[in-house]
This record gives sequence, structure tokens and C-alpha cells, in this order.
Amino acid sequence: MNVSCIILNYNDAKTTESLVNAIRAYQCLDSIVVVDNHSTDDSPVRLKELEDEKVRFISTPKNGGYGYGNNVGIRYAYHTLHATHVLIANPDVKVSEACIDAMKHAFSGQDRLAVAAAVTKDGTGAVALSSWRLHGVLLDLLDTGLITRRLFGRWLNDRPELPKNRNQNENKEYAYVDAVLGSLFLADVKALMECGLYDEEVFLYYEEKILGHKLKEKGYKTVLLLEQSYVHLHSVSIQKSVKSILKRQALLHESKLHYYKTYLKINRLEEIGVKLFLRFLMAEIWFLTKIVGLSW
Repeated sequence: MNVSCIILNYNDAKTTESLVNAIRAYQCLDSIVVVDNHSTDDSPVRLKELEDEKVRFISTPKNGGYGYGNNVGIRYAYHTLHATHVLIANPDVKVSEACIDAMKHAFSGQDRLAVAAAVTKDGTGAVALSSWRLHGVLLDLLDTGLITRRLFGRWLNDRPELPKNRNQNENKEYAYVDAVLGSLFLADVKALMECGLYDEEVFLYYEEKILGHKLKEKGYKTVLLLEQSYVHLHSVSIQKSVKSILKRQALLHESKLHYYKTYLKINRLEEIGVKLFLRFLMAEIWFLTKIVGLSW
């Protein structure tokens, strides 16, 4: 295996530098590709200084979003560095070499495996949502609503990463899932290329579910390693680039609607219903943040 780690940066050089310096000595990585997604600060200058025989720096001609920036890095790793696998890593993660080695080992003897990921933990060490089950429109909408997500949570996602659910599985080491968090995972490059890489029509959010859907349609599998974990300081990078919760929510809704129309093939009547639900949800979030004073 030739593994290249792709790290996408936007106006967050300090966090990106920290991750590069933490993993650059890992023997399990053959190269690290730092992609600057057309930052508006001094990121390009600072990140260019990280370059050596192992670390490469490239910049994009525009900020085309999360999927666009990662696609630039994946194509560079594949065509220039001849990578067979890529480790997609958000700048705000902390991962051990043992965890990456375990993800690499998962590909041994696994037929049609496209993605291997580990359990996600937050900054406090608590287990966070690490995978999704892909649903139709109705159940996916229920998983979006602030109230419905809590009422129907047990039926919406399997949550194999939780200790109580792990004890119920026959296999305690891994679980097959439909999609995993995009903050950190190891992927077979040819599988990604076959399914068209990330959908660049979405700027932010829903990339994971779209990618999971595309891989699943091609007959590929995704595995979550239950005995390995990494830390994700959730949304640190996102919040630095999109500070308003309402703006972030609007981007989420835009990506969600694209997923429904392009991949779930909803009709016009279903589209109207989805838009009404999302407008209600936006109004609910506005009320909670602007009137009640809650923060996310």
C-alpha cells in the first residue's frame, strides 16, 4: 500500500501545521499532501514552509468547497505520488499511528472494501456519532429535526460504536456501515475514482452521505473499526470559516436538498414537502438562537 494523507486547509494554518507536525514521522504514511483551498489569510505562505521530502503543498485556484479541495488532493496523490490509498484527515483531528495501521490492516483480505474508519471521540474523550445508516427521504428528514432526531434516534442510526451496542454484535472488532464521518478515514483511491470522487456540487456538508451512497451503489463496502478511535474537535475548522449557525444550517439544507434531488430522485411534490420542513427547522433554530439565546 502507498498511503497519502490529504489535509485540506482554509484560513486555519495553525491547526493544519499542528496535525502535519504530529504525523509527519509516522512510518505508515508514505506522503502528506496539504491542500490550501484558496485561503484569504497567510496560510499559503505558512504551509509552504512545511514542505520536505514527505510533505507536499498545493493550492487551489478557487475555494470550491470541501469536496472540491479534497478532490484536488486525491487526484494529486493518485497521479503524481502514485498513492493506492488516501487518508482523508480534517486539520482538527488527533490520530495515533496505531489507529492508521489498523485501518490499513482492515483492507487485508476484505473484498470490495472502499473505506475503513475508526470510532470518533470528542475533545472530552466521549464517543461521538461515527457512522450513518443511509435512509430514504422521510427517515433522513427525521434525522435532521432537532426534536425528531431525539425521538426516533434509536431507529435512525445503529450506533455500533457505542459500548452498549458493541456488546450486542457478534463481531466486536468492526461493523459494516453505510457511511462514516469525513473527518478521518482511509480509502481505496481506485474505488473513489470509480464513483467519481466527492460531489463538487455541494460546498459544505452531506459529502459523507453522498460518497457513501455512491460507493454503496457501486457495490463497495465501508467498515468501522470498533476498537480504534481518534479525536475530532468537531467543527473547529468549519466554525472558523462559517461563523453563523444560521449560515451553516442554510448550507446544510442546500446540500441536503441536492442529495435528495440528485441521488434519491425525489419528485416535485416531495421537494415541496422537504422545503417546507427545512423552513420550519430554520425558523426553529432562529428562535432558539436569537430569542432564547442558545448556542451551538
